[in-house]
Amino acid sequence: MTNQVRWKCEKCDDGLLAPTRPRKNDVRRYCLPCSAKSGRLVDRVAPSLEKKREKRTAIVQQKHKAKRLRIATKLQPKKEQQRIDQMRAKMIHKEAERIWELMKPYHKGKGLPQIVIAKGQNRGRQYGYAQSTWNNIQVNVDREQSVSRSKRVWEVLAHELCHCAVPPTRRSDKTRDVHSREFYHCLRDVWQRRWGCEISFAKVSTWGYSVDHIMHGQAEDKIDWVLPIVEGK
Repeated sequence: MTNQVRWKCEKCDDGLLAPTRPRKNDVRRYCLPCSAKSGRLVDRVAPSLEKKREKRTAIVQQKHKAKRLRIATKLQPKKEQQRIDQMRAKMIHKEAERIWELMKPYHKGKGLPQIVIAKGQNRGRQYGYAQSTWNNIQVNVDREQSVSRSKRVWEVLAHELCHCAVPPTRRSDKTRDVHSREFYHCLRDVWQRRWGCEISFAKVSTWGYSVDHIMHGQAEDKIDWVLPIVEGK
C-alpha cells in the first residue's frame, strides 16, 4: 500500500490524503475550489514532507559548512606561509638595495642585480650563490627560519652582492680568484658601515670562505635584522 500524507491548501486550509509523490496530473495535488476562484492552479503542500525537506536541507548545509571549515583550516598554514614569504621577499630586496648602495664605490653605479629567493632547507654551506654573469644572485631561505639562520641570510646577501660588485682577479696560473683580498675588503667595508661593527683581519691567513667565518664571529651580535617566521614554528 502506498504511503499517504495529508496535503493542505495554504489559502483555504482544506486538506486530504494523497501519496507522498502524487503524479503531476493527480487532482489531489491541487485545491480545485481555490483554483477555480483564482483562474490558476493552486498547489497543495504536505506540511510533514516540508519539515523533512527543511531538516535534510539543514543537515546538508551543515555538512557543507563543516567541509569548508576543514578546507579553510587545512589551507590556513599555506596562506600564512605565502604571506610570510612575500614579506621576506620585500625585506630581502629592500636590504639588497641598501647594501648595493653602500657598494657603489666598488661597482661604479651598476644596476642592482636580479635577486632570486630560493625556499627550502639549506644544504651544507651553500646558502646562496652568484651566477657567472655576476648580474644574478640566489639567496636560500629556510621556511622554518631560526634567528641565527635569519641573520645568516643578510650575511649571504652581502656576500653574493659583493661578487657582483667586485670582479674576480686573475691568479698567476690564469685561474679566477673570486674570493680575493679585494673582495673581502669590500665586504668588510660594507658590513662595518651597514651594521656598525668592527672587523679585524688579523687572524686571516688565506683569503677564502674561512674569512666569512672570521667576520661572522666578530659581527653576529651586531646584525639585528631578523626575517619573520610562521607563528608557532
